[in-house]
Amino acid sequence: MGVLGMSVLLSLVLPNIAMIVYLLVFDQPQLKGLLASGGQPVTAPVILVSLGSAFIAHLVILAVSWQVVTGGGQRPFRATLGWGWHTQFKWIHAIGLALFMLLLGKLFEEVLPHGETDFEQLLRLGLAVRVGVAILAVLTAPIVEEVVYRGILYAALESRTGPVASVAVVTLLFGVVHMPQYRGSWATIAAVLALSLLLTLLRAATGKLLPCVATHFVFNGIQAVALLVQPPRAPQAGPTATVILAFQSWLG
Repeated sequence: MGVLGMSVLLSLVLPNIAMIVYLLVFDQPQLKGLLASGGQPVTAPVILVSLGSAFIAHLVILAVSWQVVTGGGQRPFRATLGWGWHTQFKWIHAIGLALFMLLLGKLFEEVLPHGETDFEQLLRLGLAVRVGVAILAVLTAPIVEEVVYRGILYAALESRTGPVASVAVVTLLFGVVHMPQYRGSWATIAAVLALSLLLTLLRAATGKLLPCVATHFVFNGIQAVALLVQPPRAPQAGPTATVILAFQSWLG
């Protein structure tokens, strides 16, 4: 739980510190507006600074995770974490599961309330922001999230409470952390919870972490490609400082 708390806190604090430093140096009027109202729109450069610092946050989270898992180098990282393939799990299974989850998400959009989320507002800021999000979503997010949730957290809970309670707790915690940037869309929140349940069940069934990483990677990768090829959309009112806080939770 300490690692989970650290990862969420670091993902929130570091990008916002970077954003404030950037505004202090390059755009003090915008910083004053944000601090005064909390509702002044932010610009694409601010988001790109946050994305860059989020990448650094991911590296720090992985470093802390290594320290915890290995006990400061006293235990092997991969063996202790369960980092490996199940003999019957192949990449084709990861692709199939990811496609199933994407189709399930579309079904949720048909039957549950679905409006534009804070996260989608940020993506309206331009191609550079979408590229930055896509890189994080594919390069580090699947590894960091699976190490923290299905690696450290699940293993610790499973040894104390058993697999059923562990699957339930990890599924819910993963969903709760991702809820802020998806407010306004119950369909997307349901899809995130479903993905979390699938990945946690996969961890419980295989006893390994790489099937979860692979499935998460394919799922994010397909969405990243869709993000990059979609036609540009003009911002409606512009994301605000409040939206930035929601955005950071997705990065962790």
